[in-house]
Amino acid sequence: MIEKWAFALHFSSPVSIHSGLSAAGLVDRMVVRDHEGIAVIPGSSIKGRWRFVAERLLRSVDPGSMNGLWLHDEKMPDCKMSSPPCTLCKLFGNAAIQARLWIGAAELDETNKEYIRAIHQLRVNPVMHHDTEIRPGIALSRVRCTAMPDHLFFDETVPAMARFSGTIMVMGDISAAERNFLKLSARMVDKIGSRKAVGRGLLAKGIEIEMPGGEG
Repeated sequence: MIEKWAFALHFSSPVSIHSGLSAAGLVDRMVVRDHEGIAVIPGSSIKGRWRFVAERLLRSVDPGSMNGLWLHDEKMPDCKMSSPPCTLCKLFGNAAIQARLWIGAAELDETNKEYIRAIHQLRVNPVMHHDTEIRPGIALSRVRCTAMPDHLFFDETVPAMARFSGTIMVMGDISAAERNFLKLSARMVDKIGSRKAVGRGLLAKGIEIEMPGGEG
């Protein structure tokens, strides 16, 4: 059985998922973009943060009250295919088990994308992108707890209040308890991306999921 869900991300602060690209002398870390040059959030980044929150939630609950949900011991390796996987490994997968959840990239709303396409067609600057902001940052010394010299850098970010949306494919059956657990853990995701930059990538309402029939 394959089920399709929709999800939305409302950011209350600037957000950036860095691609590893840079513009020498201008931007040190640029955001991930699609084939049209429009900023996107990779599904892997969303899934990674969601899994982190889901694991913390499972470890914080009394095993006797988990309604069939369970998690492998934190001192043991991930579940293997030779035995029934725990809730976390079943839903989010690991190196040996295929995930039930396939999360697509989150894209900006079509209204915003049309505006950005119009800006790109003007070709105002082939290097700088006018749909994003450039924000400065510094590196802190862990020893002295002060700013390190010659470590000023500039990040490309999508402005605050951006709304992204995408789809989730559920590959196979999941129980009602697992479905409710996914909804709860999704709402608890507080931020996505931005690495260690304080205050960036904050979500207003977590990962907002809409399931078939308006459930969410």
